[in-house]
Amino acid sequence: MIPSVIICYSAHMGNTLKVARVIGEVLGAEIYRPGELDPREAIEKYCLIGLGSGIYYGRHHPSIIAFAERLPEARDRYALVFSTSGLPKIPILHDYHKPLITILSGKGFRIVGEFSCRGYNLHGALRLIGGMNRGRPDVRDLKRARRFAEDILRKLA
Repeated sequence: MIPSVIICYSAHMGNTLKVARVIGEVLGAEIYRPGELDPREAIEKYCLIGLGSGIYYGRHHPSIIAFAERLPEARDRYALVFSTSGLPKIPILHDYHKPLITILSGKGFRIVGEFSCRGYNLHGALRLIGGMNRGRPDVRDLKRARRFAEDILRKLA
């Protein structure tokens, strides 16, 4: 198995951490929060780096973006990107992953996949109406995350 790590920021409901744990289980990846692993150490120790968070105002959490920006050049490394969000990812309207993928690609990472699913959201005024996407990510979302990670393993085998 390829040495893998996941850097995950999951704040409010633990949605993204649920997805990270499934992906990490399949990949045999360790999971860290941003700030718990030095970006240089990540490059030295791991061939595959997964970065994920909830989506905040159309982007990954600033700590995930900052981690990616601090990564050194990595011509022989792979990356995957994942997220949970209140709204679905529609590339034509809002490609949540594009800024992070642009940073990683610019540093030489080969992007091997991206995954997104809905997450339970109680942010702001949504709290007044009980939130949106209650129960998400659900069993189907987590099965999709598992298949995503299995596909990554096949690509890198």
